Amino acid sequence: MKPPTIEGPPEPGDPKPPLGKSLIWFAALWVGGLAAVAAAAYALRALIL
Repeated sequence: MKPPTIEGPPEPGDPKPPLGKSLIWFAALWVGGLAAVAAAAYALRALIL
């Protein structure tokens, strides 16, 4: 049987992930969001001009 793809929140006794891993995820999501907003802005600008 295949395990579920989506995991729930960690249990209260589970150890926290390392700070470096959390910061890398934060930075990756920030850069991805920045790129998505920039792409949308340039696409709208191309449609207007």
